[in-house]
Amino acid sequence: MGKIKIGIIGIGNCASALVQGIEYYRDSNKSGLLRPNLAGYYISDIQVVAAVDVSENKVGKNISEAIKANELDVVVDFHKNFNVLVVMGDILDGVISETEKNIKPANQNPINVAKYFKSTGVEIVLCLLPSGADNAVRFYANEAIKAGCAFINATPTNVATDKEYANKFHDAGLPLIGDDLQDQFGATILHKMILQQMLDLGIDIKESYALDVGGGAESLNTIYRTRETKRKIKSMSVARALNIDAPIVAGTSDWVEFLGNKRNSMLWIVGKGFMGSEIIMDIKIQTEDGPNGGSVLADVIRVTKIAINQSAAGSIDEISAYGFKNPPKSPKTPAEASKNLANFILGIRKEE
Repeated sequence: MGKIKIGIIGIGNCASALVQGIEYYRDSNKSGLLRPNLAGYYISDIQVVAAVDVSENKVGKNISEAIKANELDVVVDFHKNFNVLVVMGDILDGVISETEKNIKPANQNPINVAKYFKSTGVEIVLCLLPSGADNAVRFYANEAIKAGCAFINATPTNVATDKEYANKFHDAGLPLIGDDLQDQFGATILHKMILQQMLDLGIDIKESYALDVGGGAESLNTIYRTRETKRKIKSMSVARALNIDAPIVAGTSDWVEFLGNKRNSMLWIVGKGFMGSEIIMDIKIQTEDGPNGGSVLADVIRVTKIAINQSAAGSIDEISAYGFKNPPKSPKTPAEASKNLANFILGIRKEE
């Protein structure tokens, strides 16, 4: 089937998990993947050929060394094909005063990104920038168009949901995927599953929240820049999918440094059952930020390659609805999203 050549923007914990996962699953049948084989593509078919960051701890280093500057531990021995140097990108609004000491921007001139993508043969640009770096995300989306690359936006910045950008990518004949990557298993998914089960059993949902406390770089950035945006997206993702007319709040509530890459999520649900009897659910779940998105990314990247093979262009609803919290069109259920994705892979698309 050939390799899937990607360029990564932002070499943080999420990038570290993906890069390590490609190596981890190279010659084994280890568990943890949603789909080991997706339409003939394996995670080992993903090849990182370009890497962009702005930190002095990462720029100029091989990507397998650069990821050691993150909170996520490096637990694999890398194959020789990870001989990719991290280059200096445009900072724009990717760094703010509250995160500057953690990121430590390099004192270097940025490269010409579009030329870099072309010279390295990138097919798909994967944007893993910090939440809230709206100008930077859109800059790299434009550079992807110039270079003739598909674009996957894992951040909450509106790109796939922006009609202007959807039209730009459509006119360029390129796939656009996003926005705001969904975890393999976390508070948002668990929240939806429990609420759906309660509704199916006739329980009247009265109120609910799912709040996160994390210690990683993304949690710190969210607190200062996109707490309200992320909360709105997560809350809408839950309420819209289940059509619940009750107060639903979801999102990041605080940053605790000693948690490191771990994230604690607290779920609270109040419902009314038979004769108004009260049902209260209080749940805690702990996950790791980077790895929790790795398996979803592996699927999204491989299906984006299929989209390229099919000459699909513009915002690809079936892929976005499968792997993202804020897609252009939200499915009613995760099962519907998976079915639509399978039909897309088979070349069957819904009529607009």
